[in-house]
Amino acid sequence: MDRYDSRSRSSTRSRRSPQRDHPYDRNSSRNKRYEDDDLEVVPDNSIKVSATSDVTALSQQISDSCLNNDPHTLLTIGNNSINQAVKGIAVANAELNKRNLQLTFQPAFRDENRTRPRIAFYLSTSRYRQDDLHEDESDSTQLTVAGQSKIKPVAGAIAGRIRENTYVVATAVGVDAVSNAVLAAGNARLYLESEGLDVKVLPAFTKIEKNGQSLNALRFICLSERI
Repeated sequence: MDRYDSRSRSSTRSRRSPQRDHPYDRNSSRNKRYEDDDLEVVPDNSIKVSATSDVTALSQQISDSCLNNDPHTLLTIGNNSINQAVKGIAVANAELNKRNLQLTFQPAFRDENRTRPRIAFYLSTSRYRQDDLHEDESDSTQLTVAGQSKIKPVAGAIAGRIRENTYVVATAVGVDAVSNAVLAAGNARLYLESEGLDVKVLPAFTKIEKNGQSLNALRFICLSERI
């Protein structure tokens, strides 16, 4: 699994963090402490995303870096920070589609202790194709990720379908659910590394119906990539 290194972005697969058996800690006070204590110097080719980052401004930063052929890495700490990053990427992707570009991300753990919600989002662009939106999801595996979802089973489900060359569409509603989806994708990458496979994620906004109500949600299309 990729481990973020602020010194270089030349190879996102050259540094791997070891597996840990601890479950993801969703304790909000601990997440807040991580945000307060994070005093690292942010490299020029990275963007630090906080829990209060403005999504519109963030998406513009992301778009600008992509249009300059230098997609910046997003550095996050805490569930709220991760949520803002995903929303920023989704907005940026919608704008880049108008320029025939598609934006995906690959999550990498920034800490050897994978119980800490410290994620680096490595961004990449490719030529946009309408088919890549996967609007016909009949051949996909659908997952619903909740705030209480266990990370490892979700990660295992994603990895299993990627091995079968089937893409996964995970839907999440709420900050904790979005963070869990990102962490699950990160763990799935770890599970697949030795098999020469990787996961890239295309995020998008969507709506779901629940108890007669229409809710805003985030949709994570998890696609296979050969290493």
